[in-house]
Amino acid sequence: MATLSFIILAVFFALVSSNNENNIIQIINSGSTNTAGYIIELQRDGNVKWTVAPRTHQVFSTTPSSTTTQNSIQLSLSRTNNIFQAAEQALPFSQYAPIFCIKSVSFGTTLHVTYNEQQTPDLSCPLKDQRLINLNKYIHELISDLHINTFG
Repeated sequence: MATLSFIILAVFFALVSSNNENNIIQIINSGSTNTAGYIIELQRDGNVKWTVAPRTHQVFSTTPSSTTTQNSIQLSLSRTNNIFQAAEQALPFSQYAPIFCIKSVSFGTTLHVTYNEQQTPDLSCPLKDQRLINLNKYIHELISDLHINTFG
């Protein structure tokens, strides 16, 4: 009986861990010469966590880039579902050709969403597909609400 319980428990954990990529959306900003990059993780339960990477090429000494004092929030279930639905409607991300656009050497960044082991094209470039435009709208609203400081 204990062996059967162990097998059932092992199968459950295998299913949960293999389904984990369906429960997290990552938003990745590359940063640039003059701005810090960041990674935002949105979990299916609405928990949002973010980290800011320090700038790699500081021109002058300054305090490290940071976020607001808070680096996690809880989104409403409705808002969380909207973001996940937009990502799911845009899948598979591999259907989109890579997008390239001219960017400032000092301030040009890339912005990608990773979900279900797939990555969007650069969302900071002009978009033509309505599904990516919709996803980008929700992503930028979230980024704006987090007040992430990427300078200084």
